[in-house]
Amino acid sequence: MNNPISDSKINYFYNSLTENELSIVQKLKKVVASFDLLEEKISYSVLYYFSNSRICFIWPASIKSGPKAGVQFGFCNGYLIDDKYGVLEKENRKQVYCITYFTPDQINESILTEYLLNAVAIDQSIYKRKKAK
Repeated sequence: MNNPISDSKINYFYNSLTENELSIVQKLKKVVASFDLLEEKISYSVLYYFSNSRICFIWPASIKSGPKAGVQFGFCNGYLIDDKYGVLEKENRKQVYCITYFTPDQINESILTEYLLNAVAIDQSIYKRKKAK
C-alpha cells in the first residue's frame, strides 16, 4: 500500500529539481543503490540513506536550506571517514562532510563507492559498540 505522506514528500523532492540536478541525483542514486542494506527515506525534504543510523544524504540546491548551487552528497559521520583523496568539504561543520557536484560528469563513482564503504563500516562499528554496552 502506498503511503500518501511519503509519496507527497518524494514528489516534492523530484518536482523541486532542475534538469541538471535531476541528472546528478540519478547518478548519485545509482552509486548508492549498489549498497543493498541502505534504506532511502525523505527527511528534511532531502534523500537520506540509513542502515543502523543516517549514513549519507543527497541535497540539491533547489531544496530549501541546502547548498547555494549544485548537489551535495553528504556523509553524516564524515569526520570519521578517511579522506585520502581530499574531496570532502568540511565547511563550518564538525561532523557532516560533503562533496558538492555541479555536473554529473564530476562524479567519480569509484571514489564515492570507496567513501560509502567506509561510511557503512563506520555505521556498523558504532552500532556494534552501542549494542555491546
